[in-house]
Amino acid sequence: MITLASYIVDEAGNVAISSDGVALLDRIKNLRVPAFISTEEATLWGSNLSAEEHDTLIEVQRRLKDAICAEQDPQHTLNLATRAQLVREAAEAFPSQLAAPST
Repeated sequence: MITLASYIVDEAGNVAISSDGVALLDRIKNLRVPAFISTEEATLWGSNLSAEEHDTLIEVQRRLKDAICAEQDPQHTLNLATRAQLVREAAEAFPSQLAAPST
């Protein structure tokens, strides 16, 4: 891992401070998580992910939780919480036997 001389921030506000972080930002950008309208839609989508996509989705879920904690507007907090719940549903639908080994 190489530490960067400055921070890199993507369009969604995710921050990278290392080469590993930049790689994660690229993975998040390439995953293209849909704006789910139902739990069923989220679980169907999540059940078809690769192991790497699932790991990236878990990172997206963490970022959503961070955004909820930082949000001041109640309506935005509710919107983020709803999105986070649907992302969690998608992540939980992933077949656990296919999960990538953690490093």
